[in-house]
Amino acid sequence: MRLRGDDQDPTAWLDHVMPWLIGAYVVVAVAAWYTRAATPHHHWTFPVFRQSYYHLIAHRNLYAPDPAQGYDLFKYSPTFALLFAPIAILPATAGLLAWDLLNALALLGAVRWLLPRREAAIAAAVMLPEVFVAAQASQSNALVAALIVVAFVALERSRLTGAAIAIAVGSAIKLFPLAGLSFALPIHARWRFAWRFAAVALAMLALPLGVIPLPLLAHQYQWWASVESVDALARGTSVMGLVASVARGSWPNWPVQLAGTLVLLAPLMARRRLWTDQRFLRLYLCSVLVYVVLFNHQAERPSYVIAVAGAAIWYAVSPAAWWRTVLALSTLVGLRAAPCLAVWIAMQYDLWSYRTIEELAISPGTAARSG
Repeated sequence: MRLRGDDQDPTAWLDHVMPWLIGAYVVVAVAAWYTRAATPHHHWTFPVFRQSYYHLIAHRNLYAPDPAQGYDLFKYSPTFALLFAPIAILPATAGLLAWDLLNALALLGAVRWLLPRREAAIAAAVMLPEVFVAAQASQSNALVAALIVVAFVALERSRLTGAAIAIAVGSAIKLFPLAGLSFALPIHARWRFAWRFAAVALAMLALPLGVIPLPLLAHQYQWWASVESVDALARGTSVMGLVASVARGSWPNWPVQLAGTLVLLAPLMARRRLWTDQRFLRLYLCSVLVYVVLFNHQAERPSYVIAVAGAAIWYAVSPAAWWRTVLALSTLVGLRAAPCLAVWIAMQYDLWSYRTIEELAISPGTAARSG
């Protein structure tokens, strides 16, 4: 046991806090489960997910209204309905608890896999309040964030198949994890990864053929496209919604989304010499996590656990500064798009101004970036 050594480092306690954070994540998941399982609530998504599996195996239209799932519609892929089977076959109350725990602990585990102990503890502490909000909604956003992070780490460690599976599963839940494909651009094996992803993606698309015939699966995908087309002009709590709140008129979402995509990719493509720099690539991961929510026309409050995860990781891996603390904590106050956009702009500044340790070392009077 260290007695005096820890006194010399005021942050040494962060090395020992992860078990407490795991407990905290379990507590918030259980608390969120209790607020939904033990109290009446008129609208939540878990029954939609649960019923989708039973609709699939009954050869029903997954995207049709059903009183058993409330007034909301299923808006995910047929593959997700099948992947939800292990949760759906549990009693409803037990399944909800398992689902909330899976989402919370998957995100915590992904961040711990990505970062050293101290940085992971900082990021996990910042994310905790938003994880509770997401768990209360019983949505899949924390799991989606975890899969994006897992894909990044898998590629970082040359686990191409694992990365392909993570992105494919994430995209079976929500399409925007496809942005994680850009993580492969800096690696030498990008084309080998592309072929593996194509194979995994095709397998995922065809997975429901184990329980339904091909013609019905084709219809399911058509019905899914029809449901998604209804929301195509929605703006949600996105950048498009922010623009619409200050500018009059009606226009499609795609010009703003295209502009956001170009801003996202520009530093990665322009600064290729940094493709081997781990910290630069992790800053890009943070940018992706915020981008996929800010420019998602269906973004809502529970979606922002993904963006907050990006903000928390960015804060944890960046040099200490009061303004970073203010920006990171501002993402937790419930204003959603505006503070996350401010964080994303700060991330772009960091990506464009980033300098390697070697560059800093040869610059007179410039201190090296802290870890």
